[in-house]
Amino acid sequence: MASIDVPASTHTVDVRNIDTTFRLTNGRPAAFMSPAIKGFDRMNALAFSFLITHKGARGNETTYLFDLGAPRDWATDLPPDIAQGVAKWERAGINVEVKQNLADILTDSGMSLKDIHGAIWSHPHWDHIGKPSLFPPKTDLIVGPGVKTKLGPGYPENEASPFRSEAFANRKVIELSFEQSKLSIGGLRAVDFFQDGSLYFLDAPGHAVGHINALARTSINPSTFIYMGGDSFHHPATLRPSEFVRLPESVEVPGLNPYPCPGDVFHPIHPCGSEGRADDTPFVTVSEKSPAIDVSAAREVVRKIHAFDADHNIMVIAAHDWSLLDVLELFPRAANDWKTKGWKEKGRWRFLVDFQKAVNLVRRQKL
Repeated sequence: MASIDVPASTHTVDVRNIDTTFRLTNGRPAAFMSPAIKGFDRMNALAFSFLITHKGARGNETTYLFDLGAPRDWATDLPPDIAQGVAKWERAGINVEVKQNLADILTDSGMSLKDIHGAIWSHPHWDHIGKPSLFPPKTDLIVGPGVKTKLGPGYPENEASPFRSEAFANRKVIELSFEQSKLSIGGLRAVDFFQDGSLYFLDAPGHAVGHINALARTSINPSTFIYMGGDSFHHPATLRPSEFVRLPESVEVPGLNPYPCPGDVFHPIHPCGSEGRADDTPFVTVSEKSPAIDVSAAREVVRKIHAFDADHNIMVIAAHDWSLLDVLELFPRAANDWKTKGWKEKGRWRFLVDFQKAVNLVRRQKL
């Protein structure tokens, strides 16, 4: 079993998982992952945000958001080319819905936006940037390498930018750099954000300009963590099974038929099934047709996340992981006790439900 060596610390952050109300249904897996699996031709996605609260040495608290979901009024809040691309999806039968801006979700819960010290973009794609202009000017915007220098100040001043200039206007924009960092965690360059081992930002290149992940320490004894994966992967089939997390002999996941379901039921639909590697090789990888700006780098990041995913003390949550929606307890509830509540074990193989149609097709062919 893989284990990630994270520097020791006695400091944690409070983490809360937020459902930003973004829903993409009837999506096309081929747009993000390959090879194709016959029968797995539709997928759903949501967008998680993470509310992170840090308590300093003097007891002062600072609160940050990692990812903001999509803006509710995306048709007008996004640059024209981006909005037209989303509209094209809808015309193709891919359904997009955003019920609330993240800022409204927070205020509806009784939070004051004045208490948000910073908003962090895992990357500047439309379904992660939210609407920063709804937050007070004192709320910093923290971005990954190149986002400010290459894409700022935003559209229309920079016509190639995927966000409007209102996102940067009248606020401090901090661009992270990993160039001088001597710290590496799980093979990914890291920055110790609070300088106390409670929250790390990880360089996760490949998917987009400035794509970063985060690793939040959620308990001390034992040290447990939540890994915020952004868009490093869009479906857990990119992670599992792996050399560290083998497909079990029996899978007990609600919705699967039969239940319990023998693991070898999935061998015929696995691209490596005929080669005998179906139990320790992910079903899919990042597609050459994906939005990734560097597919090779994106695949390498996923390969490194395999070890994080295998560590019993780390729960990996990607931004769009639909399979975890009925596993996680959501904002305003805290997520720090995820391990004692067994979320990792409960959610690990939930994604296999998405392959039920593919499995049924194989069964009918054998009749």
